[in-house]
Amino acid sequence: MLTYGNDQETKLDVLAIGPHPDDAEIGTGGVLAKLAAQGKRCGIIDLTEGEMGSGGDIETRRQESAAAAEILGLVVRENLMMPDCGLEDNFENRCQVAQAIRKYKPEVVLGTYYDLPPGRGLGHNDHIKGGLLVAHGANYAHLKKLPIKYDPWHPRAVYYYFLPPDMMPSFVVDVTDYREQWIGSINCHVSQFGRPEQNPQIRDFFESHATRWARWAGGRYAMAFYSPWPLTVDNVLTAACVPDEHHEG
Repeated sequence: MLTYGNDQETKLDVLAIGPHPDDAEIGTGGVLAKLAAQGKRCGIIDLTEGEMGSGGDIETRRQESAAAAEILGLVVRENLMMPDCGLEDNFENRCQVAQAIRKYKPEVVLGTYYDLPPGRGLGHNDHIKGGLLVAHGANYAHLKKLPIKYDPWHPRAVYYYFLPPDMMPSFVVDVTDYREQWIGSINCHVSQFGRPEQNPQIRDFFESHATRWARWAGGRYAMAFYSPWPLTVDNVLTAACVPDEHHEG
C-alpha cells in the first residue's frame, strides 16, 4: 500500500526511513523482506519524492515505489514530500518525522547513517540530514507537549544503514534467502537504474556490498547496521562475533 497524507494509524514492527525513493530498498530491503516473511509488519517512509533525480518524474517514482513495496511485503509506504536535495535538520522537519513515528508506532526505526563528509560519492546532503532527522525525530516522538498528532511513542531502538566502507558495523543480518526480493525491489526503480537486462552491472554493484559482511553473518549476503548504543545480550556464549567455521584449526 502506498499512501500520501493518510491519517490512518498502523502499528508496525519495523519502520525504515529513506531520504529518497529507493534508499530504503538498497540499504534495508533484504531485512524488510525477511521480517515480512516471518509475519512482521514493516513499512517505509520516504522523506522526499526524489524529484531531483536524473531520471523519472514524481508520478513514475510513486509507481516504482509502490511496486517495490509490494515485492518486499510492506504493510505501508508513505512519503513526507520534503524537498529533494534540500533536506534540513530543523524543528519543523523533526516534528514531521516524530509524527510519522507516532503514527506507525514501530518497535525499531532504521535510518541513514549521518556522520559523513559531504560530497559526491561520500555523504549526500539528504542522507546526512535524513539520518539526523531520524535521530531527533525518534527522540521527539515521545514528548507529550510536542505540537503534533497521535499519542507519544518511543521506539525500542534506532539503527542506521548506508555505513561508510571503513566503518565496522554494530551488527549484520543474513539476507541470503531474500536476495531476489531485495534486488527485485531495487530493480523496480527503472527510472534510476535502468532495466536489469540493460544494466546488469547494477546488480553486481549492490550485491558486492552485501557479500562484504556475509561471511560474518554466516551466509552469502548480509546487510550492515550501526547502533549508537550498546546492544544487550543475555549470554556471552551465544553472542557470536564470528561464524563457527572461523574457529577451525
